[in-house]
Parts: sequence; structure tokens; C-alpha cells
Amino acid sequence: MKLQFSRLFFFGFFLVTFLGTLTPLSVASAGIVPCGTRANPSPCTLCHIVVGGQKLIDWGLDVMTYIAIAVIVAMAVLYIVSTGNEALMSTAKSGIKAALIGFVVMLSAWLIVNTTLNIMVVDETDGAPLSGLRQDGTFTFSCD
Repeated sequence: MKLQFSRLFFFGFFLVTFLGTLTPLSVASAGIVPCGTRANPSPCTLCHIVVGGQKLIDWGLDVMTYIAIAVIVAMAVLYIVSTGNEALMSTAKSGIKAALIGFVVMLSAWLIVNTTLNIMVVDETDGAPLSGLRQDGTFTFSCD
């Protein structure tokens, strides 16, 4: 009975977590590539595709953060509930390790993309930026 309850609890927890990641985020409402829409009818350039890729990586980082937190919490609960069962304890440990590795990989991808974009952006006083790419803030970019 206790095992059935724990399986039902984890299934419900993961179902709620998965459905929570499907909620629309700000990128989904604004569109990935910021061109060729009714709001911005300008033709798409290389700059728009680069900014769209950056938005996609930011969205993936948001989703991965929620998933990693949910998996870590679920595995921590599994570790507590295991009550000395070595198989469940090793499953919980490997789940936490996998969640952390996945989060680090996604964070590294975000860091590489944003560092590359920071290198590609040229200060307006020095010359024209690459393909019209402008830096609006620390990690936000836009096109001419």
C-alpha cells in the first residue's frame, strides 16, 4: 500500500510539473524570431535569426530550471522515503546527479551563446555593428 501511494504521488508530482512547463512564457507570446510579423513587418536578416536563437536558448534555460528543480525535489523526497533501501537511495542520487548535469549543460550553452553575442556586438562609436546587432542590456540584444 505504501509503495503504491509513493508511485501515485511521484506520478502526480511529475504530471503537475510537466504541465507547469507547458504554460506560455514571454518568449512564446512575442515570437521567437522578431521579424516578419504584423507588429514588425521588416524583412528577416541574419541579425533577427541570431536574436531568435538567443531567445530560444533563454526559453530553454527557463524550462530546464523548472524541470531541474522539480526533479531535485522529487529525488530528495524519494531519498527521504527510501528508509535505508539501497536501490531507492542510489536511484535518488543518480536522479539528482543527472538533473544537475543537465542544468550545467544548459547553463553552459546559455553562457556560450551570450558570450559570443557580446563579442559580436560592436560599440556604435567604433563602427557599425555586425548585421545590425545591438546590445540593449547585459544579456539582451535587438536589431536595427
